[in-house]
This record gives sequence, C-alpha cells and structure tokens, in this order.
Amino acid sequence: MKKMELWKILAAVMAALILMEAVIMIPIMLHAQEAVKVPESVLRISEELGAEYHLCPETLRAVGWVESRFDPEAENDGCIGVMQVSEKWHKDRMAGLGVTDLKDIRGNMKVAADYLSELVNDGEDLEVALMRYHGESRVMERLSEGELSEYVAQVLEISAMLEYQHGK
Repeated sequence: MKKMELWKILAAVMAALILMEAVIMIPIMLHAQEAVKVPESVLRISEELGAEYHLCPETLRAVGWVESRFDPEAENDGCIGVMQVSEKWHKDRMAGLGVTDLKDIRGNMKVAADYLSELVNDGEDLEVALMRYHGESRVMERLSEGELSEYVAQVLEISAMLEYQHGK
C-alpha cells in the first residue's frame, strides 16, 4: 500500500472513532425527548444498594427516573420520594431498615431496593417483580397474554440504555 492510501485509511478510522465518541456522548433521549440526567447522589447510592441487594444499579436508577424523575420531594397518591415508596405499605420495612424519612434519597432508595430484592428473591423474574413493585393487579394475567406493562417496558428500556452508556 502506498503512504497516501494508509493516511486515508487512518483518517477514516479516526473519523469513525470520533463519530462513535459523539454518539456515545449524546444524552439518552426518551419518549418525550427528555434526557436522563442521573444526579450524583443517585449514582452513588444506586451503586452501593445494587451491590448490597444484588440488583443492577441501572435498574434502580431507571425505577427512580420513571417514578419521579429523581425528585426526592415527589408525592403521588400516598407514595413519596425518588422511588415513590408508600409508607402505608412499607412501615414495617422502614422500621426494620431504620428509615424514618422517605424524602431522604438514601432511605427512600434503600426501602425500594429492599422491597424489589425481596420480590426477585421470592422467585419472581425482574419483569414480574417490577410489575408487583409498581402495584399492578393483573400481573399474571398480563404475562400469560405475553404482555408487559408500559411501566415495566419503560424501566427496562431506560435500564438497558444506562447499562449501554456504562459499557455493560
């Protein structure tokens, strides 16, 4: 090969690498063209809780995004915080974990991770566990019809994109 051809090949490879880097750096865009920007505290806490509860940290982040867009002050129908935890249903779990404030990001995520881990450890696959976490009543019926809820589809999609972004 001539020197000029080698330089052209090298230039093409460099251009491809630069383009790949640009694609990787583009923020994740979702249905409403919202970029998933994970707060540093949620990144750190999800890594710690993922390791502690044997859950994928990106899945914990995805749940937090879908539930509240990581808003620790979010309240909806009795559910509170980043992971939208219901004190009514998780009072005993909160007491056992020493969590008193569901607006505290770490405490909220700990209760959620503990519950999701329990669902998975009870033999549920992740899809079923997420449907139960979300409080869906027709879980088995929907699964027998080969259908996932929109909630589960969103969580799994975001989790997969976050995993890809982190090289998993």
